[in-house]
Amino acid sequence: MDTARGAVALDDPAPIALLLTQWRHSAEVHADPALLALITREPDGDLGPAAMPEATE
Repeated sequence: MDTARGAVALDDPAPIALLLTQWRHSAEVHADPALLALITREPDGDLGPAAMPEATE
């Protein structure tokens, strides 16, 4: 609802369109058992060192 209210307040339907697209993609992943298994599996091995975040002033 927050996205819809914000889009209406700005007179811009783009955030609602993006939200609906994201929901559709989520539904597609959950509807395909092979794809769901692929993206929810644990990674193989060590992913290597993480980069240090840059300091902000």
